[in-house]
Amino acid sequence: MLATAKLFKTGHSQAVRLPKAFRLSGDEVWIRKNEATGEIILSPKPTQESLDAFFALLDACPAPDDFMQERDNSPEMPRNPFEDSQE
Repeated sequence: MLATAKLFKTGHSQAVRLPKAFRLSGDEVWIRKNEATGEIILSPKPTQESLDAFFALLDACPAPDDFMQERDNSPEMPRNPFEDSQE
């Protein structure tokens, strides 16, 4: 969905008036800027209730017993990328 938002100044800050279709719940948002494109992204900041719901979900779905079992994580031997090439 594409829409236009109004920019205005309040004190020494700039504010954005979001259209109704883009309203966010809560009192705060996280903001970040994509340095490559200049896009500014707003993300809802999790509330205590949403975090509680997340951890309740984790408790309701425990990990299998072998989830953190010991395993061999030794690095592979380096390969020659040209071993199969023909001259």
